[in-house]
Parts: sequence; C-alpha cells; structure tokens
Amino acid sequence: MRLFISLAVLTTTLHAELIAHFHTTQGVVNVDLKYEFAPQTVANFITLAQGSRPWADPLNGAIRKIPFYNGTKIHRTANNSVDKFAQGGSRLGDGSDGPGYSLKDEFSPSLRHVPYVLSMANSGPNTSGSQFFMTGSLPVPAYDDVYTVFGLVTDPVSRNVVDLIIAAGPNGTTINQVTFSRTDAAAIAFDEHAQNLPEIFFPNGRLTVTPNISAIWTFTPLLISTGEVFNAYYSQTMAPNSWGELDFARLHVGISEGALLFPAVTQAPLDNAAAPKAFYNLYVAKHPGSVAPSYLNGRTVTFPLDEGVLQYQFDNTGVAGTTTFTPVVGTPLVSPFITVNPGNGAPEAPFTDAHSVKFTVDHATLNPRYLWFRIGCDSATNSLVTGRHSTQSYGLFGWQPFGAGPVTITRSRSF
Repeated sequence: MRLFISLAVLTTTLHAELIAHFHTTQGVVNVDLKYEFAPQTVANFITLAQGSRPWADPLNGAIRKIPFYNGTKIHRTANNSVDKFAQGGSRLGDGSDGPGYSLKDEFSPSLRHVPYVLSMANSGPNTSGSQFFMTGSLPVPAYDDVYTVFGLVTDPVSRNVVDLIIAAGPNGTTINQVTFSRTDAAAIAFDEHAQNLPEIFFPNGRLTVTPNISAIWTFTPLLISTGEVFNAYYSQTMAPNSWGELDFARLHVGISEGALLFPAVTQAPLDNAAAPKAFYNLYVAKHPGSVAPSYLNGRTVTFPLDEGVLQYQFDNTGVAGTTTFTPVVGTPLVSPFITVNPGNGAPEAPFTDAHSVKFTVDHATLNPRYLWFRIGCDSATNSLVTGRHSTQSYGLFGWQPFGAGPVTITRSRSF
C-alpha cells in the first residue's frame, strides 16, 4: 500500500496538467500546457484566449478585453514530407498581426518540436505575440530554440483532429473558442496574472490640433519608461476598413545609456490636420524586463561567425556606417553600408521594439550585398546588450538563411 501511494504521488507531481481545449470546426484539440517551462507564454495564451487582459486590435488599434481567438481561422498550413503544421492566432487572417505587444522566447531542452506540439510563431527572436502553430505527425528539429514550445497534444483523438486541420488547408478551419481545465493543485495554483506580462493601456495626455499644420499628442506624464511602445491608428470616417497604423508616429523607449538617460519623450506628431475630420486610436504597450535599444545611432553591432567576425559601426544618423568583416585567416574587408527596406531596397531606418531589433543592410562592396538581421535582445550590462540573431541573405533565389547565433550591441554612444 505504501509503495502504491508513493507512486501515485510521484505520478501526480510529474503530470500536473493545465489543459487548453481548442474547440474548432474540425473537432476539439486538447493540449497539455507546459506552464512550468514556459510560464509567460502559457499565461499570455490563457489571458488572450479568455479575454482577461487588454490587447490592441490590429484592425484599428482599439484596446479590447474580449477573447482573442474566438472566430479566427487557421490561416496557414503545411502538409508535405518535411513540414506538417497548422498556424492560427491572426485576427486579420493573414499572419501579419498580433496583440500589440511582444514576448521574449522561453526555450527548454525538455520541450522540442516532436510530433504534435503547440508552439509560438514569431517573426524573429523575442517577437512572439498571439500566433501559434501545432505540428503534425513529423518532428521538426530545425524549429528547436527558434520557436517556443508551450504545449503537448497527447491523446489520439486530439491528434487526429490536428491531422484534419492540417488536411483542411489554409482558412479551412475556424477556432470557435478556447477553454481551459486544471486537473490538480499545481495547475490550479498557476496564476496567469502574476507572470510579469506586457500591459496595454491608453496614454494620458492631450491632443493639440492646428488646422492644415499638425495634430500632436502631448504625453502627461512624460513617456520615459524603458520598454514602452506608443502606437497610433488613424481614420477619417471610423469605417471598419478605413483605419491605418501611423508608422511615423510610433515611439519606442529603449534601455537607457548608463549615466546618459534617454531624452524625455514629450510629444508624438500624428497628422498634418489637413482633413476636415480625423479619428485616432492610441495605446501604449509596456514590456517589463526590456533591454532593447531605441535606436542604433553610434552603436556597434557585432556578429561572431564561423568564418570570422562581422561588425557594423553605425554613424550618428543611425541609418549608415562602416562594415568590417575580420576573417579567421586573411585581411579584414571594409565597406560602407546603408540600411534599407528588405522588400524594395528603399532607404529605411532600423526597426526597434521592446525585445528586438531588425535592420537590412546594403553593402557597397561586400558579398552578399544584402543581409537582413533579426535580433532578439536578452540581457544587458553597462556596456553591452547581448542576444541572438537570425539572418538572411538575398540572392538569385530571393531571401535565404544566412546564419544564426550570438550578437552584441554596444550601449555607449560615440557622440
């Protein structure tokens, strides 16, 4: 009897279950959420699914507090000899959106991309939000430590439903709702509201309009907290499809420069006030634990590679500078560079977010000419931000994987 009780206790400890039930038009998929290995990711998924925490509507920037996934489609699938997966979590239905904030990756050697797992989609390191995917009957080891696994599909009936979802193809399945159950004390004790998740809120301030000149939002108090990102959406009619994001109005307050504090953000220009009327939806996403910079002006970004060290010294414009590749053997190669849009090659400043940095470089004399860097910022000291990168190069076959690994960004500025 004592042996039986001991085994029962051990089994309970190892299988503390928090179950997500995906109610879809193909059937129900039950997923064992692994909150002990990915607590923020699981907490984010639960609160989005239940609508128990605010998020920003990607359609118009309005702050919502309703179930995020209800009525959304499985918008992307793969069903071949290499990949079998079904991806969802896009309110717009095209995979371009999220909840208005980002999460850091949570990797664990205990959670790999074996068949039938639930994992977060992303657009580079530390950019998870709302989109997820379920793998099918094939393992995908190439996804390990790239995407955060946070659940396992273990029962045969649920796995069969996953197969049906994959077979139905893009937009062939609707998620009606996601519900949850907790089967033991450990799962019940997990508090999804105590995991230091990002917050979405309306910024205090006032709008000042000068007709045909400007519409400016003045923050009160000043927007100066590291990890805060201000976003604005605009419409002249408030019709459902009339809203657009004001990219130029976006503000990201990054990590301070040691003794040099980031200049106080006091205002955000929204519009030239030329239209007879305009409507705005504004929100701030606050990200605890953010260590990403606001910009790359005067910073040096260093990528250790197998063949040597690739380094970018940005000048005080933040959009140009000097590239130096120092090979393991041989003479260093030096070239000027500018940052460009990866879609059309037009000049474009680097994009910085709470936990990540993205930029594409055009080298004048190096091969490959174009490199697209996506950097996740993980930690920081007084002198360096340390993280990981995933990089692509552009050639005859379009954008192709170039490399991945560690990266550093200097925090001190040279001007």
